[in-house]
Amino acid sequence: PAPASRRRPAGWGQLAVFRCARGRVPPLSSREAAADEKLALGTGFMEYRYQELVGGMAAGLVQDALLHPLDVLRARLDTGVSSATARSAANPATALWCEAQSVAAVDGMRGLYRGYTLCLAASAPANALYFGSFKASQRALGDTSVPAAGRDFIAGLSAECVASLLWTPLDVLKQRMQVGPTDLGTLGATRDACRVGVVGLWRGYFAGLAVWGPFSASYFAMYEGLRRAMGSGDGATEASARQSIPAGLGAGAAAALLTQPLDCAKTRIQVGAVPRNLGLLSVMRRVYVQEGAESLWRGGAARTLWLTPGCAITITVFEAVERLLR
Repeated sequence: PAPASRRRPAGWGQLAVFRCARGRVPPLSSREAAADEKLALGTGFMEYRYQELVGGMAAGLVQDALLHPLDVLRARLDTGVSSATARSAANPATALWCEAQSVAAVDGMRGLYRGYTLCLAASAPANALYFGSFKASQRALGDTSVPAAGRDFIAGLSAECVASLLWTPLDVLKQRMQVGPTDLGTLGATRDACRVGVVGLWRGYFAGLAVWGPFSASYFAMYEGLRRAMGSGDGATEASARQSIPAGLGAGAAAALLTQPLDCAKTRIQVGAVPRNLGLLSVMRRVYVQEGAESLWRGGAARTLWLTPGCAITITVFEAVERLLR
């Protein structure tokens, strides 16, 4: 057997098997491969690793702890329940500042953390499923003829489709708490959402996919592309925080801006601010006609300031934790 100092750590095996097929590293022994298989969930097309699931959980918890107030302001600006000063602001940045002052003046810091308790309970498993699905999809597409950028785009879209099964109920309840009265709790938000039955918790699932699907697909394609440009992606040396942070910032900012009008319409659907029979495009058209194009972009500054550092934080924490556990 190899000396202890040269043995490969547990969890490294499946990655080595994958890379060996591409001629990058020596093959594993049968004992190493068998040990590593115990660390994975699922077989065949989609295989999840516990390191990636734990890394996703940690990433979601850190992001929510730091950036939840910006998410609250985004939801209020998108749904039109913001203050009159914010609604009449000349640009999204001014609207964000005015709404932050208004919420703090009326409800204090508590108002900026509406729905945070719910995030602590639900965001961790949703993020675990999100990052785990992305990596599992990447591996499933690794031996195909799909180009690297296309593989990352498809893997990001796949991750969103799977994780939204958990994220949609979280978003429905969280956003109702964010834009509703200060004393509206989780039970009250659940009762409101389930007036049409439990299916109300998944209201806006497809609208959410229309927003977050393109976001995740374009984000991961741009992120992995930036990493490859910096020489740390697709089999090169592992990303460090110096590479993950700028790549996450750039990809997150671009993806957030591209999908802001869609997010405005999706948020209104999920909080029940529009008739139930309206779809995403119909809501966008309604907002444009009744309130003007500026309403579709009013939450853009809050969304960008929320998602840009959020993407950098989550991907950096995810990769650090996953690497630590490998």
